[in-house]
Amino acid sequence: MTHDTGQNSLTLGLSMICGLGVTLMIIALGIGVIGADVTSSTIGLLFIGGLSLFVVGAIAWGGVVQPWAHFDDINQPAVDEFHGHDEHGHDETAIVVYESATPAHH
Repeated sequence: MTHDTGQNSLTLGLSMICGLGVTLMIIALGIGVIGADVTSSTIGLLFIGGLSLFVVGAIAWGGVVQPWAHFDDINQPAVDEFHGHDEHGHDETAIVVYESATPAHH
């Protein structure tokens, strides 16, 4: 049985855009810390480019997935994903009595 997680090639691509943005920001910060002979405008452009990729990817992901529209309602019972029905049959308490193999001595 496969469970639909909502992941497809579109959401994968959007997550890669966000990841590329984070990677560019980290590279820009790393170059800035190292203090290489790079102008601060180059570092700033690299950081701003990474930030914009991250923001665009995150907004596009939010528009595609719409996580605010799909959430669990705590007042509704969950559907049993293994059997496909709501009834679990766990209302009755099971009492198991174990008998000793050796007789009890009083």
